[in-house]
This record gives sequence, C-alpha cells and structure tokens, in this order.
Amino acid sequence: MHTLFLRLYYFFRKQKALGFLLLALFVVTGGYFATKIQLEEDVTKLIPTGEKQDVLRKVLDHTEFSDKLIIAISSEEKDPEALTQYANQLTDSLHSTIPEYFTKIQGKVPEEGILEVYDFVYQNLPLFLNEKDYNEIEQRLAVDSIQNRLEKSYKNLVSPTGFVTKQFIFKDPLSITNLGLQKLRELQVDDNFKIYNNYLISKDEQHLLLFIMPKYSSSETKNNEIFINELEQIVSGLNQDSKVSAQYFGGVLYAIANANQIKKDIQITLSIAFSILFILLIFFYRKFYVPLLLFIPSVFGALMAISILYITKSSVSAISLGIGAILLGISLDYALHILTHFRNNANVESLYKDVVKPILMSSFTTAIAFLCLLFLKSEALNDLGIFAAVSVVTASVFALILIPQFYRAPKDSKTIKSNWLDKIAAKRFYQNKILVVGVILLFIGGIFFFNSVKFNEDLSQLNYEPEHIKQAEENIKNISGKAANTTYVVSYGKDIEEALEQNNELYQELRLLKNENKIKSFSSIGGVVLSTQTQNKKIENWEDFWTQSKKEILKENLLEESAKLGFKEKSFTRFYEQLNKDFSGIFLDDYRNVNTLYLDDFINRSPGFATVTSTVSFDEAQPEVLKKLEKDKNIIAIDRKQMNQDFLGNLKNEFNRLILFSVLAVFFVLLLFYRSLLLSLLTLLPIAITWIIALGIMAIFSIQFNVLNIIISTFIFGLGLDYSIFITNACLKEYETGKPALKTYQASILLSVLTTLLGIGALVFAKHPALQSVSIVSVIGVLTAMIVAFVLQTKIFQILFFNSKRNGKPAFSFISFFKRKGVKEKLYFQQKVLSNYRYKSVYKKAKKEFSSNRERFLVISRFIEPNEKVFLQNTYLGLLPVFLFLKNQNAHFTVFDPNEENLEISKNTFSANSENLQFQKEFPLEFNDISVLIIAKKPEATIAESLKDAIKKNADKVIILTSEYESRWLIDDNFEIAYRQNDILVLKRMD
Repeated sequence: MHTLFLRLYYFFRKQKALGFLLLALFVVTGGYFATKIQLEEDVTKLIPTGEKQDVLRKVLDHTEFSDKLIIAISSEEKDPEALTQYANQLTDSLHSTIPEYFTKIQGKVPEEGILEVYDFVYQNLPLFLNEKDYNEIEQRLAVDSIQNRLEKSYKNLVSPTGFVTKQFIFKDPLSITNLGLQKLRELQVDDNFKIYNNYLISKDEQHLLLFIMPKYSSSETKNNEIFINELEQIVSGLNQDSKVSAQYFGGVLYAIANANQIKKDIQITLSIAFSILFILLIFFYRKFYVPLLLFIPSVFGALMAISILYITKSSVSAISLGIGAILLGISLDYALHILTHFRNNANVESLYKDVVKPILMSSFTTAIAFLCLLFLKSEALNDLGIFAAVSVVTASVFALILIPQFYRAPKDSKTIKSNWLDKIAAKRFYQNKILVVGVILLFIGGIFFFNSVKFNEDLSQLNYEPEHIKQAEENIKNISGKAANTTYVVSYGKDIEEALEQNNELYQELRLLKNENKIKSFSSIGGVVLSTQTQNKKIENWEDFWTQSKKEILKENLLEESAKLGFKEKSFTRFYEQLNKDFSGIFLDDYRNVNTLYLDDFINRSPGFATVTSTVSFDEAQPEVLKKLEKDKNIIAIDRKQMNQDFLGNLKNEFNRLILFSVLAVFFVLLLFYRSLLLSLLTLLPIAITWIIALGIMAIFSIQFNVLNIIISTFIFGLGLDYSIFITNACLKEYETGKPALKTYQASILLSVLTTLLGIGALVFAKHPALQSVSIVSVIGVLTAMIVAFVLQTKIFQILFFNSKRNGKPAFSFISFFKRKGVKEKLYFQQKVLSNYRYKSVYKKAKKEFSSNRERFLVISRFIEPNEKVFLQNTYLGLLPVFLFLKNQNAHFTVFDPNEENLEISKNTFSANSENLQFQKEFPLEFNDISVLIIAKKPEATIAESLKDAIKKNADKVIILTSEYESRWLIDDNFEIAYRQNDILVLKRMD
C-alpha cells in the first residue's frame, strides 16, 4: 500500500511542473463549484424526518409565527390621546425613513374600515350566522321586542350622534348584522383591548399596540439589523420628547442577537486560539510555514466535498457546512501525524512505510462513521455525512502526497532539541499505576451514570437571550394578554378549500371547549371565512328560516309599530330587500379585500398546500386538549415545547442507532485492514470506554445533550478512533521491531488534542449557549479519548503482548482457544512457530514461507541432537531457527543474519527471549563448542573463509540448504553425506 504513495512521491519530485499544474487545476475547479453551490439556511432540515415531522416542517414553511414585531406604547397614567399621538408620530417616521424594511404596520383601524367591515357582513349576512343567532332572531321577531328596539332607535336618531346611526337603523332595525359582527371578535385572542381613535388600546387606556411585519425573514440578520438600528433611533428620539414611551419585541431581535454574539464569540476566541496554535506549531516544528502546510490538505478536502455535493445536489445545507468545517479538525490529525514522523525520521521510504496504513485506516474508518449519517432521515445530516466523509478521505490522501513534498525535515533527527511536548510524549503513562487505577475507576463510575445523561429538547435554551430583550418580551406579553400558554393550531390541506373546511370543523370544537372552560380563549377565522360547502349550507339555513309568511308578518309588525313613532312607510325598504335578497357564496379574495380583517395573518397558501391558523390560550398548559384536537384529520398543534418534542423526541434514539451502525461499520473496516479479530476489538474498545466515561462525566456535572452537541459526538467518535488506531499501530510496531515508537505517535496525538482544545475547545469561553454546549462536550470527549488511549489501551497491549513476549510466550490470541493440538501441530509446531509472527506485518509472508518449507524444516530438525550447539547462517525471518528451537529447546542456537530487516523481526520473536536462541548481526569471531553449522544461503566472500575455518575446526555436522554453496571440499575434509534430498544436504564428520 505504501509503495503507491512512494512512487507518487518520486514521480512528482521529478515532474514538479506537472504537479503544480494539477494542483492549480484542482483548486480552480473546486473553487468554481464552491462559488456555484447554493446554501440552504433552513434549520429544520437538521431534524430527522418522520410523518409528523414532515407535516410540521411543511406547516412551518407556510406560516409566520415569530417574524412579526410588536411595539407596545405605554403611559404610567390613563392618557389615550398621548398614546395615539405617539403612535401617529411613530408610524409617520417609519413610513418616511425606512419603508423598504417592512411590508405593513397593523394596529390602526381607519374610520372607513369600520364601515367597510359592517357593509361586508351586511352584504353576506347569512354566512355569519349560526343556530344560536337564529334563536336570538326568533325572539326579536316578537311584537314587544320590535317595539322596544324601534323606541331605542328613535332615541338614537334624535340624539347628536343620530347622523351616524341613521344608516344602520334603517338598513337593519333588528340589529341582525351585529350578531354577525360578533364573529369578528373571535379573531382577537381576548377582550382586553378596545378601539380608540382607530387604534388598538388596552381597556385601562395605558397601553397601545402596533404590529410591524418586517420585509425580511428572521434569518436575514444583515438587513434586519439595519432595520432594528433605525427603529431604535426613532423610538429613542420619541421617548425623549414624550411623556409616554415605547418598547418592542419580536423573534428578529433574538436572531440578530444570536448572529452578533456567535460572530463575536468566534472572532475573539478563535483568533486568540489560532494565534497560540500557530506559535505552538512553529515552536514545535521550528518552521514558519508549517501551520499553513497543515491546513492545505483540509482545505483541499473541503473543496472536493463541496464539488461532489454540487455535482450530485447543486445545493447544500449551510448548517452542514458549518458543522462540517468544525469536523475538519479531524483531518488535521493526518498532517500532524505525517509531520511528526517526518520530523523524527527524514527517510521518506521509512515514513511512508510507517504512516500510510494508519492514516488510511483512520480516514476510511472515520469516513464510514460519518456515512452512517445517511441512515438518518435528515437532509442536513445526510449532507454533513457526505461532506465530512469525502473531506477526511481526500485530506488524508493529499496529506500523504503533499506534506513529504513541501516539508523539509531535519537531516539528522539527533540534532532536534527536545521540547516540553516531546518530554510528555516520551512518557509511558500505562506504567503509572495511579493513572491506570484512576481511569478504571472513571470507567466503573461511568457504567453507573452514563445512562443518566438527558437530552434537552428545548431549542430555546440554545439561543443567546440578552436580558433586555427577555425583559421586553415579558413586558409585552403581559400587556398583550399573552402571558398565558398560547398555542397555534393549524388546519392544512392540499388546497385552501380543504384547509378552510377543516378549520370550520376546528372552529366548532374550539367553541365547545371555550364553553366547557377547557381553554381560556381562542382566535379563529372559522366563524368568518368559510369553505364553499359551509357557505352553501349557511345560505340554505337563511332561506329556510325566512319563510314568506315570516317575512310578511315581520313587515306588518314593523309598519304598525314604526308608524306610532312617526317613521315613514318606506323607512325600512332596504331591510325588506335584504330579507328577499338571493345570497350566493363568496371567494377567499372577497374576504381578503376587506383590509381590516387582516386575513393574511391567518391564511397561507401555495401550489399543493394551504394552511389556516388559529390561536388558543390556556391558563395552564393542557397537552391532553391539544392531543384531542390533533386526532382530527389535517390538524396540528404548534406549541413550542410540544413542537420541539415532536421534532427532537426521537433524535437521541436515532443517534443511538447511528452509533451502533458506526461501530459495526468501523469494526468491519478494521477487520479488513488488520485481518485480526483481537486487534479490531482492541482498537474499538477504547472508543466504548471513552464513550462511557464521557457520558458519566456529563451525567455527574448535569451536562445535557442537545441537537447540536449530539452531532458533534460524531466528531469525538472520529477523533477517538484516530487516536486508537495510532496507538494500536504504535504498539504493533514496537512489538514487531522492539524499537520505541510510542513517543512519535503520542506526540502527534498530543498535537491533535492541543489543536482541538485551542480551536473548538476555546469556544467554552463563548457567551452563546450553543457554542458553549458544543465546546464542553468536545473538550470532555477529546481529553477522555486521549487519556484512555495513552493509559488504558497501551496497558492492555502491555498485558496481552509485551508481557507475554518478555516471558517467552506468544501474544494473546483467540485462535489458541479454538484450535486443537492435532497430530500435525505436534509434528510441525505450526501454530507455535507462527504465533511468533502473529500481529506483525510479515505474518502473511511468514505463514506462506513456513507452509511451503515445513517438511524441509522437519527433516532438518531430525539431525539436531539435545544439548548441541548450532550455528545458522542467513535464515528468512528466523523461521527455521525458531522451529528448530521449539522442536528441541535443550539445544543452543546462534543465528547470524546481516540483513537488518530480517534480523529485527527475528530478534523480536518471543522465542528469541530464550537464552538458547540468539540472533546477531555480527559474524562470530569464535565457534567454541559449536558442533552443527547450517548454511541457508551462499555466504559473502568476506565471511566465506571464516565459515570454512570454523567448519574445519569445530563442526561435527554441516547442513547445507542451497545448491549455490560449493561443498565438495567437505568430502575431502573427512565429511560424509548423511542425507541428500529436497535441496537439503547433510554431511557428518567421519570418525
């Protein structure tokens, strides 16, 4: 695997121009795609979908619950004139200075608007009447009731306001229209307000409310910030010059405060953190360009990921890119790992041999973990999974190609001065019993507490809420009467007709609940805006009520009683025409033409979907009432707490499932790379321990999961996995070569931890709660992962591998439990021999070599007597001497091997710890007591004569395993052939 990257290294060293051209082409292409991709800022796309969640999201897309800005103008004493005067000045100032930042101002009802509403109801009267109204009308048809009403009307006509009431009396002497107008009151949440000078003021005449609809949505904070700043100047100026004052509140204020605080927190914390990080990296590597070199692979990884998302989707969630940018910290590990190895050993071949496998393993396992996000039904999380997976794999490949090209490692690693980080990395923490016991106790404690971590479903707690905005919100809620529990109940359908039909049924239920005192109040257009089917039914009820005889009797009684008061015979002609009018249904646009109804606040429609919103208030939360309403088809209640539960209720379970998928997927990838169940489990075990300890710490300190930091747990999983893989490979390298390797690997992990703590960890000092929660979980997870890897994982390797090797025993293996010692094992000792090479990079070669030569080895072993001293020359991987030693452990074997790689592997077999089996690089000067010499390969000319002299002086037996060695002289020197077959030549000295 490492040979491919080594070839690429030498190729680009020779073809530098081509390399830079390809890099430039990649950057230009990736940059082009990055500028073309569309960013989607919808936060709800972060939430996993489901049937109800899909409906909720669709409803939220079609309704505006929090964009409206409420302005409360208040006076300490009753002064409605001052309130309305202030309101006039404020609306005039807004229209003259910043009309481009809002669409409308509500709260003032023009005088013509009252007549407009009355005429609208009058012209469509049957549509506003119900069964109760007809019972009331029936009572008003009585003669004494008609008489009383006409007398009151007469008094009103002769009063100073008679010119106003005149048109209403003659058009409707029984005041039937007023019964219809009462339905419009249901558009208000409560009865705490009245109309004064056409403004909506409280009944105590101390407060006036205005409602401003911003042009831009809450997410467009840049434009809204200009709007709010201008509004603040206008309000501050008016407050200074008036005895009344105004304050305002709306969701847009929180949006601006959050955006500004996040920007401020990130700028301050990360600028300080990255400054320290740059200095640290420069100090550690002694190179000024190293920090920039570190980030290049990560940037290229991000470009590749964005390009793939653009090609496959053309748009991506901005939230995914934001979180993905944080997760790119994982890809820094690869560059740090390569740089740290290169710093300590400038040999490129050795570098690639050491780092390619662990880096590719880390990137592929991390990518697999992130791709498990595709199992979640969340578009934003799917984007995040693709972005992170592609990024880390691409970054690892670029790190392997680019860093050895650009980094100039010190030629002599001995000249590198050891710094404080090197000293920490050089420590073997697993040898500290206090640390080991401490981590074990943390793990045991975590087992008892990890299930206690709670998931916070309240999204509002992730918002930054400045005290002055919260205070304004509470004040305005108290003024507007919305301090009670208020819930939006939405009727929806594929078109407005279906939504209105459902809303009409909801309206009847709300009226019933109000009469039963199960709700405090409600605001609904269900009694005003009707579906076509309901309108037709209402018109039929009108026609059925006003029979011809009933109309004639009413006319006779009106004429008779009105004549007594001096009314003319034709005074009520328009009323008679109203009774005989042929009414027909009206369309939604007819309702919307009545501006003072503000129906756009209740109705939203688009192709294929429409919603009608009602508002319900409770003295106390009544979840059972909401559940009952939601049982009806196409009705959904949107209470903030309930909505969060519906959105996020299953998110924790989804992520538990995600972790399970990730662990299984990563396990199979580890199996593919290591080809060992034990190594795969030992690499995964620290992740499980880290997870339990981190959750235990979170539970003890009451740190909760939320929608953001639970996603960052994937980041912790990825980093912890990298640390485990690096430590596993460090231990395996030490086990295979016997040379200390842990220091280099621990140094790269320490640098990774420092970069993470200085980056995302620095956000723990942020004021924004979302950034704090992400940072706290990251700090706990990363530190726990490092401690578990340094202390517990290495301790497990010491027990299972190094201690066994030191005691002359094979490393722990599951195979030893299942494989029985049959005849073949007793004969060939295959498992015993190969256990010397298990978990090493040469295991596959050793197994192949031994399988093909075991018969020859067995023959050779028969010529070795107990207590004989044997010299072996040039044996591949030490297989033959290990086999011979295991077959006859009373004999003494001295092995000469000038090949450093072979010698290194041979000397680090557990069998080599025996005094009776010694491997050495130097050709022995003396051969005292050595009676058996085995020549596996033609010796070099420099030692051929020495070997010949040793044979002549000391050898009783010579075993030659190569036809290239000239052996005729042995016959002349009093040796005879004892065995000759299968390239084995055994000669014994004759007496």
